[in-house]
Amino acid sequence: MMNAIYARVSTLEQVEGYSLTDQVSSCRSRLTEMNALHIEEYIDDGYSGEYLERPALDRLREDIRNKRIESIVIYDPDRLSRNLTNQLLLADEMEKADTRLIFITHDYDASPEGRLFFSIRGAISAFEKAKIRERTMRGKRTKALSGKLVFNDKAFGYDYDKDNSMYIINDKEAAIIKLMYNLCGKKQYSLRDILLEFKSMGIVNRKNKPFTLSNIHRILINEMYSGTKWSFKHYGKKMSQYKTKIIPRPEEEWIPIQVPAIVTKELWEATQKALIKNRLLSLRNTRHDYLLRGIIKCGCCNRTMTGICRVQKGIEYKYYVCNKNMESWYLKTDKCTTMHIPASIIEESIWKALCSFLKDKLPITLYTPNEKKIETTTKQLEHLTSYYDELSKKRSAIMRWFRDNIIDSTIAEKELQKVQKEIVSTATALATISGKRIDSFIEASNLTADQIMDNASFQTKRDILLKLHYTIYVTKSKNHLDWYLGN
Repeated sequence: MMNAIYARVSTLEQVEGYSLTDQVSSCRSRLTEMNALHIEEYIDDGYSGEYLERPALDRLREDIRNKRIESIVIYDPDRLSRNLTNQLLLADEMEKADTRLIFITHDYDASPEGRLFFSIRGAISAFEKAKIRERTMRGKRTKALSGKLVFNDKAFGYDYDKDNSMYIINDKEAAIIKLMYNLCGKKQYSLRDILLEFKSMGIVNRKNKPFTLSNIHRILINEMYSGTKWSFKHYGKKMSQYKTKIIPRPEEEWIPIQVPAIVTKELWEATQKALIKNRLLSLRNTRHDYLLRGIIKCGCCNRTMTGICRVQKGIEYKYYVCNKNMESWYLKTDKCTTMHIPASIIEESIWKALCSFLKDKLPITLYTPNEKKIETTTKQLEHLTSYYDELSKKRSAIMRWFRDNIIDSTIAEKELQKVQKEIVSTATALATISGKRIDSFIEASNLTADQIMDNASFQTKRDILLKLHYTIYVTKSKNHLDWYLGN
C-alpha cells in the first residue's frame, strides 16, 4: 500500500500564478506528520477541474480501484474537482476502496455531517466559478461595446496594437488579401484557381507555408476585411476536457467593431456572390445532370430553382423547382405560383432557341413585359475571346509551374485536362457565334458550327450556356410555360 498526493492547476491558474509546488509541498508535509511512507505524486498540470478526463486523475482512480492507495492528500476540494457532482462521485469511489481522503484546507470525514459540509463547500466553489465567468463576460462585452477588440486572434493581414486593443494593417500581408479578393470578386477565380496562382507566384502565409483551400475560403468570407469585425458571434461550449463545441449566438447579441478595412465593402460583397455562384455550379453539389443548374431562376419570385429527381416504377423524372416551394415544405410558408417544371421540356426548348440564335447570329426576342434584351453578338465575342486568351495563358502557366517543380505531374495533368476542356468549350462557343470553323481557334475538330450545335454533348451544351453568362427566368402555370433570358 502507498500514500498519494494529488495536485492540479488549470491553464488560467498557471497564468495567475497558482503554484503546483506549494500544493505538493503542503500535502507532503501533512503525510510526513502522519509518518506515511511510499508517497506517490499525481499531478495534472494545465487541466480544468470541471471535467474528470485528466491523465493523472485517471491513473489515481485506477490505483484506487485496485486498492493500492491507503491515503490520499489534496490541498483543497476544488483541486479534486470544481463540479460538486464529480466531487461526491470521487469521494464515494475512495470510501468504497477504503482510501482515506485528506484535505489541507479543512477536515473531511465520511459522516453525514462531513459529507454535508463537503457538499456545501462544493456548491460555494461552483457558485464562485460561475460569478467569475459572469464578471469576465460582462467585462468583455463592455470592452467590445466601446469599439475595442476583446482579444488578439492574430488575424492575417493585421498587426495588433495592444495599448488601444485594435488592429493595424500589415501592408505586406494586406497586399495578399487584396490580390485574393480581386481574383475572386473581379476575375471570378475559384478557390483552387487562387491556390494555384499563389503557388505560381510563390506567395506563402505567415508561417512561410503555402495557403490551403480552407485558409483562402475563411479569409474570403470574413467581413472583417471590409471593416466590420463581429464580436460575440459564437461561443465555445466545453463538452469535455478535450472537446469544445462552437455554438452560434442569436444575431441580436452580435457586437460590431469597426476595424481598418483592407478591401472595399463593394468588393467584399462581389466576392460573396462569386463564392455562391461557384458553389452552385460545382459538380459536387448534384448527383444528376441538370443542364440549367445554377443559371435558372423563378420568373415570379426571382428565387433560384433547384433540380430534383423523382423515381416512379423505376423511371427517373427530373424537374426544376422554385426554392421558395422547397422551403415551404418545412418552414410552413406560402408557396410560389410557379409549378414544377419538367427538366427535359425546358432544357430542349431553351437549347433549340439558343441554337437558332447562334446559327443565325441574331438576337433572341425576349418574352418579358419590360422587353429586356441580351448582349449583342459583338459583346459575346469580345467576352469569349478574352476568356479564351486567359485560358491559353493559364495553360502556359501550368506548364511553367510543372517545369519549376511547383506542382507535381499528377496535379499538372489534372489541371491541364481541366483547362483544355475549357479551351475546347470556349472555342466551340466562339465558332458557333462567329460562324468560323472551330479549328480556326483550336486544332480539336473538323465540325462546323451547325454540326457542333446539332451534335453537342451534355457537357458541351452546358459549357456554352455558362460562357454566355445568361440567367434563365421561367414561369409555369397549369396550362402555360414561359421563359426569357436575362443578365
